Amino acid sequence: MGFDENFVENLDNQETSLMMTFGKNLKEVRKRLGLTQTSLAQMIGVSTSFVTEIEKGRKAPSFITIEKISSVTRVPVWSYFIEGGCDVSDEISVDQQILSFKLKKELMESIPRLIDSVFNP
Repeated sequence: MGFDENFVENLDNQETSLMMTFGKNLKEVRKRLGLTQTSLAQMIGVSTSFVTEIEKGRKAPSFITIEKISSVTRVPVWSYFIEGGCDVSDEISVDQQILSFKLKKELMESIPRLIDSVFNP
């Protein structure tokens, strides 16, 4: 059985197409939510340049980053991978999402101090 270069090329083309679709949908959702690339990057723990590269289809985010994007935007993961598949949820405003993110971050940063104060009074 020989090596099929067309098969590999087809897989590469499909991967590129998925990356482009994901990036296009991410950019659309981010703009609809009124988020800048910088604010989204901060919320999901990546650099602004990485968000730019994702949106342009040049870089593929990790599964963890995809899950964070889905959580922050309240858009199901699967919908980022299909043309026109993203629909922004109206259940929670962007301001509420940002506040929630900041509160979670502050809580996570304060846990070590709380533990230290309990065990080392």
